[in-house]
Amino acid sequence: MMSFEEKLAQSIQNLQNADKPDCPMDCLNNYADFIELLVLFSGSDGVSYGDIQDRFFGELDENSTSEKNDKNESFIDSIYKIIDERMILYKDTYPFDKKDEVILLKKQLSIKQKIYLFLLLSSSLDIFKSFNAELTTDFETLCYKVMQLYLPNAVVKAFGKNSEYTGSAKVKIKKLAEDLGVSLDDYDFEQIGDRNSQERGLDIVGWLPFDDNCSNMIIFLGQCACGKQYESKQHDVRRFKNYYRYYKTKPQCTLFIPYSLINPGKRKFYHSDYIEEGYLLFERKRILGLLEDADVAIFNNLKTKPLVEKCITN
Repeated sequence: MMSFEEKLAQSIQNLQNADKPDCPMDCLNNYADFIELLVLFSGSDGVSYGDIQDRFFGELDENSTSEKNDKNESFIDSIYKIIDERMILYKDTYPFDKKDEVILLKKQLSIKQKIYLFLLLSSSLDIFKSFNAELTTDFETLCYKVMQLYLPNAVVKAFGKNSEYTGSAKVKIKKLAEDLGVSLDDYDFEQIGDRNSQERGLDIVGWLPFDDNCSNMIIFLGQCACGKQYESKQHDVRRFKNYYRYYKTKPQCTLFIPYSLINPGKRKFYHSDYIEEGYLLFERKRILGLLEDADVAIFNNLKTKPLVEKCITN
């Protein structure tokens, strides 16, 4: 088993070996995240425009056409625009600063700024492969708290890791049906393997009950997804529409991701086509916006707190 220091060293090596993020060039948000990771590990020097240009495209080739150089510069300018937007959007929650064309990590970070860094690491599982289990578990824990804050009058329960629902998938799904006061669709329910112990894609569930015990109520089915292919995860909680017979109202499918997708100018999401119709999305800005400044315990209770702290001081 690898030690903490060995896993961190491996993660840093993964970052050093990557010239650019493993994604298409139109995924500017992922490129902005990648630059933020470079800044996090850059020490007090920060990362300059020239550093980014060399990293992504190599040293400037005098024989290159001006059209190619202009295209490369335009691409970097587009990423800088995303970072400028984040500075305005996140305000004091944003842990990075910019002086001229150099991006720097702020000093004396607040708890919210450290949680931003946790979300940044959670959206970079390809770099932090050695910490995948810890990051995904902590992200689920954080999202559980976020749903509680978003629905202060609701019953909120974890259904994935660290859940009070135990046993096989059938046992857990049946127990949740009893708590929600809904009936099972016998045919689809019986299609679940008796030995299946997984949660079938549901991580967090919340509902707003009435005191009349009628099952006609708003139900939130939450999925937590850290991987870059999060759009494929949206089908997971939809299968619960097959297992349960909801009474007169459909459940609200909910997706939690650690990525930053708010486009302030359009008042919509970047990569809006990735998000399916009927989904409520909690991304990086919404998650941080719901967390209260006094909730220091949220960060202190994360198993990956030492990882975040070490990345800051590394």
